Amino acid sequence: MKYILSLFALATVLIGIGCDNSDDNGGPATAELTLMATGTYGDDPLVMFERTYDYEENMKLQMQLLQGYLSDIALVYVEDGTEREELLTDIALVSFGDIYTDADAEAGVEVVKMEVPVRNYTGLKFGLGVSPELNATIPPDYELTHPLSQNYWEDASSYIFFKIEGNADLNEDGELQEKLTYHIGGNNNFSTVQFNGAIDLEQGTPQALALNFDLRKILIKGDGTFWDFREAQFAHSTTSPAAVFMSENFPTALSLETR
Repeated sequence: MKYILSLFALATVLIGIGCDNSDDNGGPATAELTLMATGTYGDDPLVMFERTYDYEENMKLQMQLLQGYLSDIALVYVEDGTEREELLTDIALVSFGDIYTDADAEAGVEVVKMEVPVRNYTGLKFGLGVSPELNATIPPDYELTHPLSQNYWEDASSYIFFKIEGNADLNEDGELQEKLTYHIGGNNNFSTVQFNGAIDLEQGTPQALALNFDLRKILIKGDGTFWDFREAQFAHSTTSPAAVFMSENFPTALSLETR
């Protein structure tokens, strides 16, 4: 893999493009683009149930679920001096719930795969969570196979943007007996992320990007401040300390690679 850069919200990374922009029949030239998602815990692959991870102050963590919504995923390009977007999808649900082995973690999960016009793209942009426009809808508005047919939080009139679930050993007794459940939603926890950079596409040549979610960075800030599971093992909220802490960390927990 070619490493690109870890990210700040609305920060930049670069992933040129060039070439003829029409096919042999005079139509627009296209390339197949696949966006994958992978999960890690620091330098370790993120797997569910099968691995115990070291946490702060001698606590231990075992994961059962990490999932989240991405909204308005788009490639960015500049035309006539104006930044424009090539929309890939308006919503996607990324779930690592079925990742049980290192091989699964390395392969990742597919977010979107489609033919896109060959242009000089300058980045990738998306929303973390469900965009306010889509968050105003409800599951009955969609078919059962649609990403927004589930994960709705009626009391908050919001989708659950992110779920982090697992078990923890909080007292160094070797037992992972404390259940952890953090469900985060609400428009106040929505953010926009942009990776800026040259994404090299060639007509007819498939290209893949991998967006990595580092769970450790979601739970532990760069300055060492961490979410203390002993303070609260449960949060189903838009404004709780756990919800705010984790949603603020999500953008800086992402990095992008080419495959």
